[in-house]
Amino acid sequence: MKRISQRGMYNAVADINVVPLMDLVFNLLIVFMLATPLLEQSINIKLPLAPSGVPVNSKDVTTVDLDSAGRIFVNEQLVKPAELEEIARSKIRANPEHPVLVRGDEKVPYGKFVEVVDRLKHAGVVKLGIMGLAVK
Repeated sequence: MKRISQRGMYNAVADINVVPLMDLVFNLLIVFMLATPLLEQSINIKLPLAPSGVPVNSKDVTTVDLDSAGRIFVNEQLVKPAELEEIARSKIRANPEHPVLVRGDEKVPYGKFVEVVDRLKHAGVVKLGIMGLAVK
């Protein structure tokens, strides 16, 4: 639609209407804000409470997670029990003091948890920690 300027009837206004552009930008912002949390891939583990817990600095630490179905994840990658031992051996060959943290869902059978810890010890892990949810 052609607008008429105040200067004369036949002079066109050379302004850009930015309102539709701003609407588009705000709509895209809202879509990205809503979609970003859905893109996170994480393991659904409900840790048991540990009243005497201490926060852990996770620099150069391997985490082994057991979900409620008994599946094993090493640094958020699904692995088989035999692969867990080989991964732990390769980490220990690179650094004999490499720390490993084991996190298990509160519904994991105790025998499965012990099996994972035993495999890690058999692989040569000497720095092994068990994580729970610290209560403030």
